[in-house]
Amino acid sequence: MLKQIFPLVAFALGAVALNETIDGYAYFLSGPKQDQPKTDYEHEAAITALSLLKKRMAEANETLPDLPEDNVAAVLTLKQYLTTSKLEVLLTHDMDDADTFWHDIINNSTSSLTDWKAAKARGVIFLPNVTATSFAAWYASPYADAANLAANPEHYAKNTEQTSTGLSSKILEGWGGVTTNFTIPNFGVPDRASNPFLDPLPEFPIQEAGDKVLRDNTRFGVLHIAVRSVSGSDYGQGIDGFEVYSAVWYPSGVEDDHLEYESRHMINEIVNLTLQAQRDIENGTFTVSS
Repeated sequence: MLKQIFPLVAFALGAVALNETIDGYAYFLSGPKQDQPKTDYEHEAAITALSLLKKRMAEANETLPDLPEDNVAAVLTLKQYLTTSKLEVLLTHDMDDADTFWHDIINNSTSSLTDWKAAKARGVIFLPNVTATSFAAWYASPYADAANLAANPEHYAKNTEQTSTGLSSKILEGWGGVTTNFTIPNFGVPDRASNPFLDPLPEFPIQEAGDKVLRDNTRFGVLHIAVRSVSGSDYGQGIDGFEVYSAVWYPSGVEDDHLEYESRHMINEIVNLTLQAQRDIENGTFTVSS
């Protein structure tokens, strides 16, 4: 992946973002407290995932295949070799540990929803074949699930179904090693009455949110994603683009270090998923309905 890093620049709304050129496209990324290139976040996650998978394979007497030198490529190759069904078996102990982790956070949190905290990430993106509307449509399609393993080194499984009110997903992924098996059963129009902590974002016409639910049906978080169009002239670009806002809200007991891991995780997702949407739309794999 070719990348060039430029100095910090200002968002149109006043926030500060890191301007990166990734695969030849302009990205303005923000969220993590420690501003680093997206590749740094991705390699950090790959080290965590690769170490975990190698450990679990050794415990299960599984043979490790030949892997590329680059750890991001290596962990993707290994996940594809194992398949999602075997990953779910290998990571059973880690799922149990994650359930305990989240219950401890809930037990150490206040009962007030106004005390919930969020990990957030934003990306303003300029791609020749993707708009806010087409990215939202792609994200709701099976092609987003197909891109899941490559979207983040700590992604292990994702299966999404359409429901009468939106989307329902079963997910296995980690954030800094907290490898959690959970569902988002109600990803659709944000329920602000139940979740008053959600950012209003009146400038974003496309918004969806849903509960993050553990295997025992305990709600431990809420995902909120929003997309809007942006003017290229506001960012010194020759084409118009779009902005992706991603936030995950948790009860007050969550540590800031965990929120930082999730912010970095979401930067990886924003970049990798939008790049895959560009490829799928450009080559005709995904057709945007008029």
